[in-house]
Amino acid sequence: MQADVIIVGAGSGGCVAARRLLDAGLRVLLLEAGGHDTNPFIRAPAGFPRLFRSAVDWNFQTVPQKCADDRSFYWPRGKVLGGSSAINATIYIRGSKRDYDGWGEGWTWDEVLPTFKALENFRGGASETRGADGELPVGARAASHPLSEAFVTAAAGALHIPEAKSFNDGTLEGAGLLESNHLHGERYSAFRAFLKPVLKHPNLTVLTGAQMLELLWDGPQSATPRAVGVRFRWQGRTLDAPAGGVILAAGAVQTPQLLMLSGVGPRTELEKHGLRVRQHLPGVGEGLQDHLAVPVIFRSHTPSLESMPEALALAHYLRNRSGPLSSNIAEASAFAHARPGLDPQNDDPDLQYHFGPAYFRDHGFSKEAGHHFSVGPVLVDPHSRGRVTLASADVGDAPHIDPQYLMDVRDMQSLIAGVKLAREIADTPPLLAHRGGEALPGGGIRSDAAIAAHIRAESATLYHPVGTAATGDGEDSVVDRQLAVHGTQGLWVADASVMPRIIHANTNATTMMIGARAAQFVVRGL
Repeated sequence: MQADVIIVGAGSGGCVAARRLLDAGLRVLLLEAGGHDTNPFIRAPAGFPRLFRSAVDWNFQTVPQKCADDRSFYWPRGKVLGGSSAINATIYIRGSKRDYDGWGEGWTWDEVLPTFKALENFRGGASETRGADGELPVGARAASHPLSEAFVTAAAGALHIPEAKSFNDGTLEGAGLLESNHLHGERYSAFRAFLKPVLKHPNLTVLTGAQMLELLWDGPQSATPRAVGVRFRWQGRTLDAPAGGVILAAGAVQTPQLLMLSGVGPRTELEKHGLRVRQHLPGVGEGLQDHLAVPVIFRSHTPSLESMPEALALAHYLRNRSGPLSSNIAEASAFAHARPGLDPQNDDPDLQYHFGPAYFRDHGFSKEAGHHFSVGPVLVDPHSRGRVTLASADVGDAPHIDPQYLMDVRDMQSLIAGVKLAREIADTPPLLAHRGGEALPGGGIRSDAAIAAHIRAESATLYHPVGTAATGDGEDSVVDRQLAVHGTQGLWVADASVMPRIIHANTNATTMMIGARAAQFVVRGL
């Protein structure tokens, strides 16, 4: 097939972009380096920790982090149809009106809201802010754990915030149960919702196990380079696929890597690896932002999600899609202004608590006997900025990921305050009636210095890297406000790397919105 558009990466942005381009009548070739979504734990929402470090995970590691005990942080990213939407915790939350208004012209809340509404089939029905005719099933879970219900009330009382019915109406305020992209107890990834129903469409070709090597360009060196296709490796062969345009949707780690391998990026970085410079763009790979999470865990008098043996939980789930595996673990959230000096009326929240009726530490790899619940503060207003750079000119070598966690002192201040507030929440009824002792960091960890040591030793990514191909008008921006790569033609980006500033909530819904809007821009630009 001669494609009108080639999309690289079948993750949240790529799958949605592909569907919207098909809807517009274009011919699409979608290249995914991973495989099919056949792992049974992809369907089960609580199965996501079992997917980490598996065949469906790129299994990245950061460089040692100077302000976090020189630890290298594990970064899971989906290597499968659906991308990270196939291995995440299925939290559906949009970010706030203030987030998008801060992105500026073309990306304000009023401009992106119609796209959000068009994506979703909200179980609560259509409204001014919600859509019910889209492909993605979203809404409340069929059931929530009693501990999660208790957390909502306790967090509202401890933090002096309201109980929220929704976090998807433009305001990130209060405590409430989280929405999920579930239906009948099963995950709906971006692939399952948007592309699986149209896989036999005559204008769509999806290749799995297809690793992009570089972009193909047209025109002399002195002219504005035009992307006219992709060179990729598939089934042991190196192939060239021509197209009218190319969309990179490989995520905040690999989109900048692929841009640089194709000659688009900081001149010094490209020349360092012997790469021909097609377009000098100093912002490629810069501006990396992520949400950092800290485990705060309490023993529970009430049976948690871990109360049922794994084999029995699996049997229960396979029988009727219920039980512990139908939970997404992170069932509830609360937003807080924790760092001293923040004004709830004028400042964004710096923390989002992720509550789970389970022992969740080290991405679920660490286990502890007994029943627990986790009240994890997550830094959603990070001031530290990192970068992605090349390890070599070989696409098979993972790039260097340096988020520079905790380099800005304000980030540590927020998380120290966040640990203290987590304890206050656990000490507030009705959660107080369920809690036993403090399992982590432990009751003896009280001083700011001791809490900071816990944060440096135990913090982990919440899986939300963004910003490495940021949209904007300045010298450090990589794409324009229609997501076209500056200084090139026929090339767009449609993933989380384009976010100029990270939103103050989970990023998956936003990435799907970006994919849909990218398709609109591409249709106009071809």
